[in-house]
Amino acid sequence: MSAPFQPTVVRASSLSAWPACERKGATGLFFHEIEAKGFRLHRLGRNIAAIQGSTVHKAAAFGQQEKAKTGALPPTSYVLDVARDELHEQSKRGEVRMDGPRGVTHNWNDAQAQVVAMSTAYHQFIGPVTRPIIVEQRFEAEVAEGLILSGQPDLICHEPGQVRDLKTGTRPPASFVPQLGGYALLARSHDLEIDAAAIDFVAKVATKKPQPTPETRTANIADAETAAVMIVRNIATAIDAFRNGDERRGIKPGDPWAFSANPACVLCSAKYCPAYDTEVCREGVAAHGEGR
Repeated sequence: MSAPFQPTVVRASSLSAWPACERKGATGLFFHEIEAKGFRLHRLGRNIAAIQGSTVHKAAAFGQQEKAKTGALPPTSYVLDVARDELHEQSKRGEVRMDGPRGVTHNWNDAQAQVVAMSTAYHQFIGPVTRPIIVEQRFEAEVAEGLILSGQPDLICHEPGQVRDLKTGTRPPASFVPQLGGYALLARSHDLEIDAAAIDFVAKVATKKPQPTPETRTANIADAETAAVMIVRNIATAIDAFRNGDERRGIKPGDPWAFSANPACVLCSAKYCPAYDTEVCREGVAAHGEGR
């Protein structure tokens, strides 16, 4: 690999999405580097679901940090104050894309009611069963020469040593195992013993519906770590080909085909992918036309 793009930082949070479509994943990891090759990618703007997710994360982290320090959770009202304050701050930072007609968040009133419901559910159902050691701490480790894995697990807990990650959305994530594997590897690299991994999924539902109880889904730690390692190696190979070419595959430096495209990916659309219908990727348009 060559300067000026050294070292390469791979976020653990990107590992689960990479296999679905490498080219979309590359826009998340290497957006500025791709543009530096003369391509122009779309700026997608801020999405309400992502803002709600980060808001619930902040409220949950506040509760867990207090528990890590004192052994007890703070009152629910304190957690909800954090959630409301964060959402209010986000509402002042420019335009946000609300859900479409088939979505469940159409305005800021919806957004706040859902954030309050999700934060309450996490605090009441997940909060009491955790024994947090470390909350929202960033770890980095060089996994190969010039390749750094970086990640910020939501929780590292006692008994057993466990990585837990909070997820929000209208449906559980299709894939989360590699991300947990990445977090586990990072924790081990800092002398933390990890024996288990799980996500805590808190659903976002329409404001007229009752808030569902959060679901906890576990991952086999060995499988998760293996998946993370394999994907990191794949990312390293792909970005090296983009930078330096790959004669064996007929790829020249700066060729977007260093990253495989997958127009069958459910996120292959102008709404979700910065590369959609650009010089970087026209595979989605060719596969399903302009209507998607």
